[in-house]
Amino acid sequence: MRLTFTVSMLLTTLLFACQSPQTPKNQVTFYIGTYTNGSSEGIYKALFDTVTGHISELQLAARLNNPSFLTIYQKEKLLVAVSERDGSQANVFSYEIHPISGELSLLDSVATGGQATCYISMVHKNLVAIANYVSGDVSFIPYSNKGTFESPVTTFKHSGTGPVTDRQEAPHAHSILADPNGSYIYAADLGADKVMVYELDQQEIRAAGTILMTPGAGPRHLAFSPCGQQMALLNELNHTVITFSKDEKGAFTNQTATVQLLPDSLHRGNKSADIHYSPDGRFLYASVRAIDEVTGVDKIEVMDVTDKDSAPLRVGSEESGIHYPRNFSIDPSGQFLLVANKNSHLITVYERDQNTGQLTPIDASLELDSPVCIQFY
Repeated sequence: MRLTFTVSMLLTTLLFACQSPQTPKNQVTFYIGTYTNGSSEGIYKALFDTVTGHISELQLAARLNNPSFLTIYQKEKLLVAVSERDGSQANVFSYEIHPISGELSLLDSVATGGQATCYISMVHKNLVAIANYVSGDVSFIPYSNKGTFESPVTTFKHSGTGPVTDRQEAPHAHSILADPNGSYIYAADLGADKVMVYELDQQEIRAAGTILMTPGAGPRHLAFSPCGQQMALLNELNHTVITFSKDEKGAFTNQTATVQLLPDSLHRGNKSADIHYSPDGRFLYASVRAIDEVTGVDKIEVMDVTDKDSAPLRVGSEESGIHYPRNFSIDPSGQFLLVANKNSHLITVYERDQNTGQLTPIDASLELDSPVCIQFY
């Protein structure tokens, strides 16, 4: 009886160990959204080594049509993804993240009420915000702690056009993001040359104002400094970064500086894409995508924002190995920056000098068809 019990316990222990592998502390899971008109099939996950910068164990985490943007609510172990569709009503999907394996389990899905949903973010643990590019509106969807969507869905239709007729013939909401306090939500509309401001007060959402951009700017993505004292906007069409400070109500509506990423002669050959602060808030990074072989420039621009009272200072850029950088992300350690190169079908890795902000390519990459979003868990 004693031998039987010991053998049984040993087999149980071995089985549990096989089913629940422990990820080394220096390796973190990250998720990749893709376009699925090629060989990619949906959302992928991989491991990133925060010491060496190497990527390993790529796996398909969830089959989904065009999961072009993802967001993660780490506290509740939830991932939410858009399924971008141009000609029909889009949906968003929620998944539970397994705490050890990182595998995804589908929890719920809901129609967004718009077309070509391209961005999703968490306003707080019970509310998600989405931007619908083709239909030119934003929606707010209640969200339970269990990862299920609730009703009603609140939608705000944008209005306006811009002078770049092939891109600004109608409103095109491109991103939506709440400030660190969750009091105000900002929606960048590329087609209308506006940033719409929404206010959240006791679960009621209402339009709170409009920030007008220079005609033809094409607002695309937003970012907030880790200290919560600055907002940065990247304009896709005129390749500018604009910083904002808070007004007397606490909303980021005061424009403080404008930085030009490209000369006017290169505007039509490129599209700016993504923007992020470094974890320490000292540097700001922005990506530019080439769409013309002659005047196109694929790069990540580096700006020093240590002095929040001064304009961001351009201190360098990195072009090596970068091809149509639609999205990028800085790893949790702050030591590396990963770029989703849509057209070269590669995720490339760059070591980040935390004193100067400069990027250096390292011998690490991941092949994957049309990667367009990176989110660390």
